[in-house]
Amino acid sequence: MIILLILVAYILWRDMVKKPAPAAENTSGAITLWDRSPVPDRTRLKVFAITVIGLYAIAVTGLYFFWYKRSKLSAFHWFNDIGEWNQIDKAGHIYGGYFQTVWGYELLRYCGLSNNQSALIGAMLGMSIQSSIEGMDGFSSKYGASKSDLGANLTGALIAASQYWMWEEQRIMLKYGYDGNHSYPKGELGERASDLFGDGPLDKGLKDYNNMTLWASVNPSKFYPGMYPKWLCYSIGYSAENLYGGFENKWIDKDGNKHDRTDLPRMRVLNFSLDADLPQLSSGNKKELALFKMLNIFKVPFPRIQHKWEATKYVNPNANGWGRDD
Repeated sequence: MIILLILVAYILWRDMVKKPAPAAENTSGAITLWDRSPVPDRTRLKVFAITVIGLYAIAVTGLYFFWYKRSKLSAFHWFNDIGEWNQIDKAGHIYGGYFQTVWGYELLRYCGLSNNQSALIGAMLGMSIQSSIEGMDGFSSKYGASKSDLGANLTGALIAASQYWMWEEQRIMLKYGYDGNHSYPKGELGERASDLFGDGPLDKGLKDYNNMTLWASVNPSKFYPGMYPKWLCYSIGYSAENLYGGFENKWIDKDGNKHDRTDLPRMRVLNFSLDADLPQLSSGNKKELALFKMLNIFKVPFPRIQHKWEATKYVNPNANGWGRDD
């Protein structure tokens, strides 16, 4: 949220205060560092491969210490979590497969691969990187691998890749928003939220299912050129409220005390808002455009209209008691 507000302030400053210098023309025909290579560039591809492997290793190591170290190892097992968290986590997996495919595509195009090659390899990367987490879940006694998560990862990757195959661009963009509107009172609910979602910004950004919204932003100007501002998007988002457990608002705390807050209805929320397609706001500067493309996976804050309804109650189908809500 703060980063996007800073970005909006920068755009206003750039367009209203700062007088942009005329762009220097590249008359030599040479490819600069910020240009896409017109043919496959082996050096760039090597750097890309090394970078992806390195970042993946760092991410997996961080996940282990941040998320998995607290739970014991077990034999590989599956866990049916399709009914958990009002499916907010499923929306998150779709989003993860999507944006990793988009980032992979852009980097592969930069390295000189064709549109179809970049879309296919990007989807494979997005699916593989996102789904490898299920392997770690499968050996964790607290979690368990999820077939529905694998399906959500594939769905997100295909949403991105299919648009590149059809249009060579993203016209329907999946975006993430952290709202922070759902506050937790002190006492029972506050302690439960702290145990479930953590207290730091990284914890909450990854796990606070009551405060995140997953959006689909449609850019109508890409369907009907000239009829709408190029940057304007119409967005529909999905979120939830009053989630204090995976399947229901009942839990046993670390002291063995039972808590029953089924009086709080678990709500589904449909959100309607506007958004900005950030690359369309670029001045043409290639460094700026690269930054805007990277940040375009986050929704720009706009007012929203909401429709709420109570969620159907799901029964935990896992007789062994494994769950993600402890």
